[in-house]
Amino acid sequence: MTGGAAPPDAAAAAHAFLAGGGELGARIRAHDWEATPLGPPAAWPAALKTLVAVMLGSRQPMFVAWGPERIMLYNDGYAPLCGARHPAALGMPFRVVWFDILADVGPILDRAYAGEATQMDDIAFVMHRNGYPEETHFAFSYTPVRDETGAVAGMFCTCDETTGRVQAERRQAFRLALEQRLRDLNDPRAIMAAAAEALGRHLACDRAGYCEIDPDGAHVSVVGEWCAPGVPGLASRQRVRDYDAAIATELRAGRAVAFADALADPLTAAAAGALAAAGIRAAILVPLVKAGRLAAVLYANSRMPRRWTAEEQALAAEVAERTWAAGERARAEAALRASEARWHGLFRNMHEGFALCEMVHDPAGRPVDFRYLEVNAAWESLTGLPAAAVVGRLVSEAIPGIEPFWIETYAQVVETGEPARFERRLASLERWFQVLAYRTEPGRFAALFLDVSERKQAEERQALLAREVDHRAKNALAVVQSVLRLTRAPDLKGYVRTVEGRVAALARAQTLLAGDRWHGADLRCLLEGELTPFLGGQRVTLQGPQVALPALAAQPIAMAVHELATNAVKHGALSVPEGRLSVSWTLRPGAARLLCLRWAEAGGPPVAGPPARHGFGSRMLDGTVRGQLGGAVSLAWESGGLVCELQLPLDGRMDRRQTGRAQ
Repeated sequence: MTGGAAPPDAAAAAHAFLAGGGELGARIRAHDWEATPLGPPAAWPAALKTLVAVMLGSRQPMFVAWGPERIMLYNDGYAPLCGARHPAALGMPFRVVWFDILADVGPILDRAYAGEATQMDDIAFVMHRNGYPEETHFAFSYTPVRDETGAVAGMFCTCDETTGRVQAERRQAFRLALEQRLRDLNDPRAIMAAAAEALGRHLACDRAGYCEIDPDGAHVSVVGEWCAPGVPGLASRQRVRDYDAAIATELRAGRAVAFADALADPLTAAAAGALAAAGIRAAILVPLVKAGRLAAVLYANSRMPRRWTAEEQALAAEVAERTWAAGERARAEAALRASEARWHGLFRNMHEGFALCEMVHDPAGRPVDFRYLEVNAAWESLTGLPAAAVVGRLVSEAIPGIEPFWIETYAQVVETGEPARFERRLASLERWFQVLAYRTEPGRFAALFLDVSERKQAEERQALLAREVDHRAKNALAVVQSVLRLTRAPDLKGYVRTVEGRVAALARAQTLLAGDRWHGADLRCLLEGELTPFLGGQRVTLQGPQVALPALAAQPIAMAVHELATNAVKHGALSVPEGRLSVSWTLRPGAARLLCLRWAEAGGPPVAGPPARHGFGSRMLDGTVRGQLGGAVSLAWESGGLVCELQLPLDGRMDRRQTGRAQ
């Protein structure tokens, strides 16, 4: 042969270096490279071919910039770093793709083309890769690549985005600093002001503070506000009706509100004028609902549109609760200090119980009892014992069976002169008391006390909740143990990746449950949390009513959704960009509510029929839906993709079934 097209075998061999590589491998093979300065792949220099082959074979984020135009090629690991600029970034000059950070990274690229390698463990950029400014952090190395003549023809980069880790470290440092600062404060208003300032500076917003809601719900009072330099504060007192009822409804229901632009968000459309007048274009509003009433709102706002990340919203909610707890602690301590001051007044006017007593000793001088000399009306009320039956009598006579602790403690106060403050249950009266005892004169002491039985009962309920959380955590560990035992993979990396995905599904469900104090989990939130990590631009539709899943059903359902999503990424609709997924559900009312959930894939690779064998996912679906939840599962491999239908009972019998299995 003297001309014409190369034989098919020769053409395939010329492009063999482009084999594999997942999505980017396919995109590179399909790209019109003849329209770029690089030309057809068969004619690429050997060094470029080698680099591209290495890059496509690696899971680590990598890219190559080649030629004078510094044309970019990258792999699947690097694609998420491009944000919305992928896939258009493929085959484009570096300066076009990263125009927004060129001032920072351009000189480093220039040095690589000059023959100088660079490695950086952390570098920060403000990127607009997703259409909004975001702070990002990276670790990377730039390595110059030379051609056969020894001249630098391009640059090879391995990198890793560390934004999540850096921001997590910052948030942890913020929490520790805030905790230390609040610990030193004992005034609730000062605590609010300190927390607002810390949050405002950390989020780099324009204004942060608290609104306390009057008991009538008609007015709010701004307290503890922090403003950035040059930013005016909000009016100290405002009317709730000046803002839209939709926002107030969300807050009264205990749901936080976050909007990026008051002029564009449907929730704030009716209140856009009032918000603009207050200098609020974007905001986070965290409600504090106490005893069934909206008591306060923590706010952080910006005068310009701003996208709030999920981490920022979660941190604001955490600060709101932590500040409230610190304020309650300060109020409690202030109340105790005030009560201690009142103890020096006329004891008969006190609300606290008061008793003046003298120690009684045996012939050897050992303290063995004490006698009541005087008690006030509050003492009678708190103990339920009339003063006439107590004054002048020994405690062993007035309260038969009293524990030795009381006599021993009061004897030590009399002997040493050191006051004693403690909480103790008086078994004979079946009540808890908070007591302050101090010596009044030789041989005598006074005791001030409050009945704290209700608080102690609340603490016992809290301890019971903690034990319940521990029980659920052990159940989760048992599930993890089963996942580790049953997971199969062709190699260690695949095994680790599969296990990490399944454990992450459990962790996300655990987080939802913890956010609702283990009462349950919202189905839509659970689906969003489980599907988001698997999406690469595919369309996903979620449609159905609000459903509160029972606590013991959340993790099994999360695992089931995770396995369906994993299968869709490997073999189904989520394995191709044009794939689509629809998840819909209905709730049949009645004495035994039934959740009907339909998972339908479309646009994926053609489906020939059911798989030859059932893997972990199929066994897990069957064991979870039928075995644990007492439901039904139906799988259909239609031509357009997998259709899975689940029926799950949401009544008390599910909880009893799961509890029995866990135990």
